Amino acid sequence: MNATLFALFLVTSATTIVTPGPGVLMVVMKSLQHGFRGAIWTICGTSSGTVVMALISGTGVGVVLSHSPTAYAALRIVGACYLVWLGIKSWRVRPQPPVMKVARVKLPDGSGEAPEKVRRCKAFVEGITLQLTNPVLIMFFVSLFPQFIDQKLPYAEQYAVLTAVYFVLVFGIHCGYSILTSRCRNLLNGNSTLVLHRVGGTLFLLLAVMVFYDVFWHAA
Repeated sequence: MNATLFALFLVTSATTIVTPGPGVLMVVMKSLQHGFRGAIWTICGTSSGTVVMALISGTGVGVVLSHSPTAYAALRIVGACYLVWLGIKSWRVRPQPPVMKVARVKLPDGSGEAPEKVRRCKAFVEGITLQLTNPVLIMFFVSLFPQFIDQKLPYAEQYAVLTAVYFVLVFGIHCGYSILTSRCRNLLNGNSTLVLHRVGGTLFLLLAVMVFYDVFWHAA
């Protein structure tokens, strides 16, 4: 792969990822509630979802979705509904004691299923679902990745490298947001954290309203 193209890809991708969006907002909300160790599973979800969307974009499915107004609008509506759910969930968060550990609890059958494990799975699913219901990612990858593909080299290998690098960037930058938020969390009391959750929930709802408005305004 051309070194200049690769450097431009790194700069462009990093700038895009570091710009606050739904993914960053979700990571920040999880970090406020559970700290970095709790948010890492959400980050794994958002990063994995990005990879899936990048791979979809590299296939005929991505091209069809990007050129089908109906399919694109339908996926945007699904994504907006999910943002509404996230907003309501953030508003329903209750203040927690400053220190709270969830101990592992063995079930009567001895399976050892723990609330912590369930929470991790839920966090991962929420993260990956956020990305999978965001069709803007498909448009982004369909338009971005080809700009950094060297026509003289095999397409598939280059696309795989770009996808892997993008995954690492998403994971790293989201971890940075989470670590910073977690440190600020230690300086906040329960009421301040609750206010931030309300603000985050409102932003999720506003994003949803913007999507609904854009979809139905253009459909009118």
